[in-house]
Amino acid sequence: MTTYHPPYFGADYYPEDWPVEELAKDAAKMKACGMNVARIAEFAWSKMEPRDGEFEFAWLHRVVDSLAAHGIATILGTPTATPPVWLGRKFPDIFKELPSGDREQHGGRRHCCSNNSHYRRYSARIVERMAKEFANDQNVIGWQIDNEIYAWGGCFCPICQEKFHRRLEAKFGTVEAMNRAWNLGVFSQEYSDFDEVPTPRNAWVNPHHRQEWLLFQQDAHVEFVTMQADILHKYVHVPVGTDIMPFSGINYPDLHRKLDIVMFNHYHEPETLWSCCFWFDMLRALKPDVPFWNTETATCWNGSVSIDQTVKPEGYCTANSWLPLALGGEANLYWLWRTHWGGHELMHGAVLDASGRPMHIYDEVCQIGRDFQRAAAFLNNTKVQTAIALHFTSLSWNMFLAQQIVPKMPYFDTVCGHFYKPLLAECRRPDVIEAEHDLANYKLLITPMVMSLEDKDLQKRIKAWVKNGGVWIVGPLTDVRNHDGARFQDRPLGMLEDFAGVTWNYSLPDRDGTVHANWNDGTPITLEKWVELYEADGDTLAAVDAAPHGALVGHSILQRKKVGKGVVYVLGALMDMASMQKLYTMALTDAKLPHGGGDGLSFAVAERSGNGLNGVVLTEFAGKGGHYNLTFEAKDLLTGKTLKPGTVSVAPYQVRVLQATSSKKSNGTKTAKR
Repeated sequence: MTTYHPPYFGADYYPEDWPVEELAKDAAKMKACGMNVARIAEFAWSKMEPRDGEFEFAWLHRVVDSLAAHGIATILGTPTATPPVWLGRKFPDIFKELPSGDREQHGGRRHCCSNNSHYRRYSARIVERMAKEFANDQNVIGWQIDNEIYAWGGCFCPICQEKFHRRLEAKFGTVEAMNRAWNLGVFSQEYSDFDEVPTPRNAWVNPHHRQEWLLFQQDAHVEFVTMQADILHKYVHVPVGTDIMPFSGINYPDLHRKLDIVMFNHYHEPETLWSCCFWFDMLRALKPDVPFWNTETATCWNGSVSIDQTVKPEGYCTANSWLPLALGGEANLYWLWRTHWGGHELMHGAVLDASGRPMHIYDEVCQIGRDFQRAAAFLNNTKVQTAIALHFTSLSWNMFLAQQIVPKMPYFDTVCGHFYKPLLAECRRPDVIEAEHDLANYKLLITPMVMSLEDKDLQKRIKAWVKNGGVWIVGPLTDVRNHDGARFQDRPLGMLEDFAGVTWNYSLPDRDGTVHANWNDGTPITLEKWVELYEADGDTLAAVDAAPHGALVGHSILQRKKVGKGVVYVLGALMDMASMQKLYTMALTDAKLPHGGGDGLSFAVAERSGNGLNGVVLTEFAGKGGHYNLTFEAKDLLTGKTLKPGTVSVAPYQVRVLQATSSKKSNGTKTAKR
């Protein structure tokens, strides 16, 4: 029996595309390419159950066995994203109802209602039959539930409407309480019965109503995934996960409560590859003790019947493939191994063309596989270490969907671009965390655009953490709403004024950049879109210098104040990147955390340690090269060369895995043990 070890390197494979005699050829080519895992069966329900209650798994056993014969492990996908036509004909109501009232139809994927009892019952049955079939197959190393579940506005069918009404009843108890919480006296919106509440389709919907609907839809998907996880765990003893996408409309801690592993699919391009680091830093924090799996990315481009991207430069695939392993994962799989010869995604990039011939990226892919093995012992025995955290919460995501605040200021783009990117440019590695995440291991916490600090009792936990010595950068647009997304009626902010010693004066949009601010030393700050102005009880670090209205001039946009053993920075604006880096330098100094050693936004720095090993992985993602200040002697595991302390060059899209030659290595940051 073959024993499979990470790093897992492979591709998604669709044996239903090909004649059976092609299987052994493809498996042999995977092995020759350095691969050790394939992900299969995620859309193959009609082949497993061609008719209601008639199951055929012999073909799938042949696939798993043939892959194993070539040293290729299998990740099995439950096929519930694509039910067979007979199920839709038997129960037409399984398909999602759109806001227009139209129903989705057979032929797509993820087009069914997660609340529908028929869909749930038949999904549970196929999952259980699969689990029983492969429960003892040692060549199956993991299970993927469904495919890329996300709310996308949800389903508006009668079943969803009824369940939504019962959710409101359970939450508020009385319809009068809901009317008060949502301020439904405005526009004569009051309801006399929960059953009168409509689904938020195309009308100008109350934002609190829309927010609750979005949370309801996300919870339906969590229930659907959890149902499958509970079934699988009765039979299988390998990791179970579900492949998520770079969105945050679902509460990922809730989604992964019953899952063993975090899985992720992404298709970034060269100009946005830096932002992929954000998601890996989030995935790592979801289950800190379990490395995540990157289950899909493109070898070259993605597309359906047309190509959505363009040819990428040589080396890009290398950097893209290494980032998940460098930042805390243990698997990278490509979508897909061999391009479909027909169907929806004819033009998607792959390792092999539909003809079975290598695509232009083939040699680079093979080199990546060889390099993964060279660094395997170091990667498998170390973890990414950090003492910095950045809040990014699903409740905030949904609040900003329900009430936009300012156009063209989406939650992810703003948090990632204005707050994460400057950290990356400082070569610092944060954990991107949800509201419920424990703060104990962090020294610096950044909380921008978390409109409600009532989420998961954040107010109380942050207060205790700061008083115990934490350094907190908070704002803008933080603590401005209660949990339902409404303003506070007796104060402008929930807890910040009392805790941080600021007095809120004004908040204002500034789409045209007419409000100007300076640092105390006179250095100008470029502001964008939103400004909050304060009177500071602590030290004002930056203030408004000029504005269209004289009442705005002189007010603080940034203050620093000692609170207990810690420090709070209250930031009231979206600042330019250089100003954010200046702020981070101050906060890192307060937190006794040094600079990351790099020279700008060009590569990801991942300090790793564990089991007596120490080192750093440098992944150049910008295609322009850079330099890193190495403070210890190290062996470059990919070249075999020993490097002395000093300046290390990193070429465009190059990866350097630098293992310290001494276990006493120190590269500045000392982090708490995980």
